[in-house]
Parts: sequence; C-alpha cells; structure tokens
Amino acid sequence: MKDVVQTQSPAVRQGRKHGLRAAMLLSTGLVAAAMAGMVQAQTLVLGHGAAPGNPRSLAADRMAELASQYSDGDLELRIQGSEQLGSDVQMLQQTQSGAIGLTANSQGSLASIVPKANVFGLPFLFDSPQAAWEVADGPIGDEVAQQAEERGLKVLAWWDNGLRQFTNNERPIESPSDLEGLKMRTSQDAVTIDTLRTLGANPTPMAFGELYVALKQGTVDGQENPVVNIMSSHLEEVQQYLSLSDYRYETTPIVIGMPTWQRLSEENRQALQQAAREAGDFQRQTLIEQTDNLLAELRDNGAMEINTVDTDAFREATKPVYDTWQDKLGDIVERTREAADEANQAHQATTGGASAS
Repeated sequence: MKDVVQTQSPAVRQGRKHGLRAAMLLSTGLVAAAMAGMVQAQTLVLGHGAAPGNPRSLAADRMAELASQYSDGDLELRIQGSEQLGSDVQMLQQTQSGAIGLTANSQGSLASIVPKANVFGLPFLFDSPQAAWEVADGPIGDEVAQQAEERGLKVLAWWDNGLRQFTNNERPIESPSDLEGLKMRTSQDAVTIDTLRTLGANPTPMAFGELYVALKQGTVDGQENPVVNIMSSHLEEVQQYLSLSDYRYETTPIVIGMPTWQRLSEENRQALQQAAREAGDFQRQTLIEQTDNLLAELRDNGAMEINTVDTDAFREATKPVYDTWQDKLGDIVERTREAADEANQAHQATTGGASAS
C-alpha cells in the first residue's frame, strides 16, 4: 500500500501565513503594551552632607516624596546623605557635570563657583532666618540664581542652614578677643574664613564629615555651625562651650545641574521645582522648631556651657569684612545690606524683635 501524501492547497497555505503573521503582530502589540505599562521612573541622585534627623536630611526625603507625587511617579529621587558622595564641593562639581542629578548643598561651596552667593553670609547681616528668607526669595536671590545658571547650576530653592554659633573646648566666647588664636574649623567658605581671621581666630577649612574626630583629637579647638548641625552630629559630646552669637546666616541652596535639567520634560521640571520649594518651606520651619527644642534640651541637661556673646562688640569688629567684599563683589553688597535692613525691620515689627535663638 502506498503512502498517502497529503498536500495543502495554495489557499490553505496562504491562510496559514496570514494567521501566523496576525499572531506575531498580536504578540508584538501585547509586548509593546506591556512594556509601556512598565516604564520605569526617571531616577535622579540627590546628594547632601547632613546627618539623619537634620532638617536638610528630612527635607530631602520630603522632596523625594513630593517629586514622585507631582510627576505622577515619573521622577524618583534617590537620596545619598551624610557625605556618601563626597564633600559639599565635590557634590557640587558632580552636579555641575551631570554625574549626579542634584544636591542640597552649602552656601560657601556654592559661592566657590557662584561668587555672588557670598553676600548671604556677611556677618550680622540678618537678625532672623525669616528676614534672610525674604531676601533670598526676592530680587537678590534671583540675581545669585542667575549667576549660578550661567555657571551650569540651576537653583531650585533656597533652603535654610540657620544662624551660626561658636563652640570650642578652651573658654566661653564673650568678646572678639576670646577667639584670639583659637583653631576654628570652617567649611570651604571664603566669607567665614575672612570673618574669623578678622576676629583673630585661626580658621581651618575641613569637610564636615571629619569634624567630630578632629574635635575629639584636638586637631581643632572649635567650630561654628547652627545648633541643629551641632546636635544632629553629636558635637556636644566633644565640645564644652556653646556661645550663642547669630553672627552670620547661611542658606542651603538646592541645585540641579543644567545638563540634567535640560534632559527633563517641562512637566517634570515644574514638578521638581514645586517639590523643592514646598520641601524648603518644611525645612525652614523644621529648623526653627528643632533649634528651639534643642537649645531647651541643652539648657536642661547641661551637656554644654551656654553663654551669649557681646553682639555690639562683634558687629564693630567685623565691619572691615564688608569693605573687603564690597571690593570683590561690587554694588550687590550694598544692595543686599539695604534689602536685609528692610527685611529685619519688617520682621521685628511683626514679632517685637524676637530672635530665632
């Protein structure tokens, strides 16, 4: 018996081809649809140098939540705090180049790239954080932000780094002469260095992450920082005297590199800007609340000896700093002083002159 060979007609074969093609197209469409539903969020690294629990750290976390919310999940901020990515200067350089997305940084480090940012830190410029916010959020802040953009950094918001106080292990700081010869750690901030040198101290630039050990080992005698930074990094464990001075203010600029900014859609730019500003409002208020609570705690537990400096004597002793920076920066110094005077008076009128610390 012969084998029976079944053959298909051309019509049947053509039908099978169409069926396979349709199945392939359907499969491709399903895969594409599935992939469209699985698009991952755009991840941006946000670096900062603050310890956990510090208002800057808390605000970075808040900003990540808000950025995700306002972008409908399209933006994911991955937070790297406690100088995991390097010093403030290094993080700014990485942000500027696009190696990381953005950073909640220090005013002094920004000023090393954006000279006009130095004006915020002139001694005894602001009587309160609220007065400083008024100036930073106004035309002076806009002018500084414009120079930053020309240098490859976009300022999303001006967060707060507080009014600064002195600590040391030698003696209470009451008059400028008490700083004479003290080796005081500073950030890479030219105004701070100039101010402390004018007061007779020996300013010693050092990364904040190295400060605790340097104080413990006696490499430096003291340092200057807002109360929240002192306490969140446990500097009260290695410092005996806290001298309240409010001698200068610092912003915390939250900046994104222009290469990263230009890659974002307009919708995501708006989402990130809104998140930065709202997180900044939260950070500012948190810093004031923490400052009040921590000072009360310090007074109760006696972990440090607390005194208040002779403010008038310090104001007089630091006047030459203004002449130096007027020569370096031009008329923005005088315009900032005028804006600060107006903001100080406005805040005093609403609070009766109460200080944040």
